[in-house]
Amino acid sequence: MSNFEDYDLRGGQRRRPSNNRSSSNNRSSSMSLDGELDMYDYDMRSESLDDEELYPRTRRSASGSRSSARQSSGGAHRTGGSHRTSGSHRSSSSHSGNSSHSGSRSAGRPSGRSNSSRRGSRRGKKNKTKRIIFVVEIVLLLLLLVIFFFWNKFGKVNWDTINMEEIEVNNLDEETEELLSNYTTIALFGVDNRSNGNLDSGNSDTIMLVSINNDTKDVKMVSVQRDTYLQITEGTYRKCNYAYNHGGVETAISMLNTNLDLKISGYVAVDFYALATIVDDLGGLELEITQKMIDTNNPETGQNALAGYIAEVENVLNYYPNQEDGWKYDDCYFSSPGTYTLNGAQVVGYCRNRYAVDNDYGRAENQRMVVKMIVEKVKKADLGTINKIADDVLPKISTSLSRTQVLSMATSVADYNIAESSGFPFALKTTTVSKKTGSVVVPCTLASNVSTLHEFLYEQEGYDPTDDTVDVISDHIVNETGFTEGSAEVTQEID
Repeated sequence: MSNFEDYDLRGGQRRRPSNNRSSSNNRSSSMSLDGELDMYDYDMRSESLDDEELYPRTRRSASGSRSSARQSSGGAHRTGGSHRTSGSHRSSSSHSGNSSHSGSRSAGRPSGRSNSSRRGSRRGKKNKTKRIIFVVEIVLLLLLLVIFFFWNKFGKVNWDTINMEEIEVNNLDEETEELLSNYTTIALFGVDNRSNGNLDSGNSDTIMLVSINNDTKDVKMVSVQRDTYLQITEGTYRKCNYAYNHGGVETAISMLNTNLDLKISGYVAVDFYALATIVDDLGGLELEITQKMIDTNNPETGQNALAGYIAEVENVLNYYPNQEDGWKYDDCYFSSPGTYTLNGAQVVGYCRNRYAVDNDYGRAENQRMVVKMIVEKVKKADLGTINKIADDVLPKISTSLSRTQVLSMATSVADYNIAESSGFPFALKTTTVSKKTGSVVVPCTLASNVSTLHEFLYEQEGYDPTDDTVDVISDHIVNETGFTEGSAEVTQEID
């Protein structure tokens, strides 16, 4: 049997062999006790951490142990003591060694218990680091899944490849250019395309400007009244919604940049279908039906105005294919005023109705209210609802924004706060310029309204519109209509 097999690691002493005398004689003849103790004095650091904590290393006390062992051993051999006596000396030697070891610790070396505490602390830190790494990996994985989810859904969008850098922008001063770069300005078009079913043409029933503060995530909205009298292209003045139908989205964006001293970052275009679908996927919207809406008729048809708009939308969207006229009476007519949960077609009809509200600017105010309600419901919607909206609505959207921009906005939607909204022009008067243009909304004046617009959207106080563009267009409108700042009959307030 080897000497290592004859050592009890747990007690720090050798085990007593079955043949005591023979074993003792063999060890005495082949190796001195001093050398034998040296053999057993191996470095515990090679053991596992658990062994190290249980059995601290005793190398520093080995010399003291050996010295005591020599004295005891020498005495035993001189007197011819038996193996039992020799064993007693070894026990004494072991006790002496322990005393010496204790003295060494008290002289300056940290105790085994202190070392164990430090090792335990290091092990705790390692485990904590591993847990942190694990959590970070899980978060990154979830983030990648979210990105993949949205990226896959965004493949359904009608991505427009127009180059926004090539769209006309006025010669803005350096200060304005720098200020506008801190915002993302998006043009939102609600297109009446029932005749062709695509988003490339049609009158833009809804025109909104959305400014997003890139630092605070505050969002402000301005409805540009569809009947606002503006320059569509150089020398051509019409209702501003004509621009989209006349030259598509590029002409519409250029018209807004030119008349309002803007630098639009991108656009989003939707139609009846998109608005109705997202409302239905969200479970409807609670809107107030007023007595005026119940009583007011469309002067052209003699029918209730709100009912007519709802019936038209239900017919166009094929809400009730089994109904003879494609619409349901109970959806269109309301017996009493109150708050109702309206479906998608009803909400679209509600947004299009201008007879039971204050004409174009009253309708635009309702549209802004609906957009706010949709955003708030989307922010609170569960993943299943968001997924359904993405599948149903994205194919009905056209945009010039990049996938990266849209993904960034989608993942940050909870951070956005719709701070304020209003309508443009802020100061206005309606008139009929000619039979060709029909009734229009005239800004009083365009230059002063543009100054107010920049203060509202970008907090740019005292903005001075461009002399060579906005001032020229403003002067033309004043000369044609005779309306100045003092002519305004309606002033739109902040919602």
